[in-house]
Amino acid sequence: MTERATLRIGGTPPSFNQIGYRSHWAVGQRHKKQWQEWISIALMEQAVPRGLMAGGLKLVTATATLRFKQRRRRDEGNFRVIIEKALGDALVQGGWLADDTAEQYRFGALNLYAPVDKPETIIVLDYER
Repeated sequence: MTERATLRIGGTPPSFNQIGYRSHWAVGQRHKKQWQEWISIALMEQAVPRGLMAGGLKLVTATATLRFKQRRRRDEGNFRVIIEKALGDALVQGGWLADDTAEQYRFGALNLYAPVDKPETIIVLDYER
């Protein structure tokens, strides 16, 4: 049976261009860790069961939607890197998954929408138990 969890986080991550290429490595690490913490809280709020692999889980797949206040050109990859890595690390660190390898975790589509009144990040997890 496939189950779904929808995680909602206020705001959107910064572009990797802002925190990766053009700044000290510690800046990017700090942002990734902050998003990892917010994702962990959202996983707990949605009561996603821990130890999914021990329960016979086949795979966790994730998609995300980022909603921005201002319409402008954005490169999906610059936002994907933070969300994909922070989500995988949150799933492992929190005990939801044993590892974030491709056999257990896959990150699919990332959609960008603008303009909206309230910026937010919406992550949808599908998993079979």
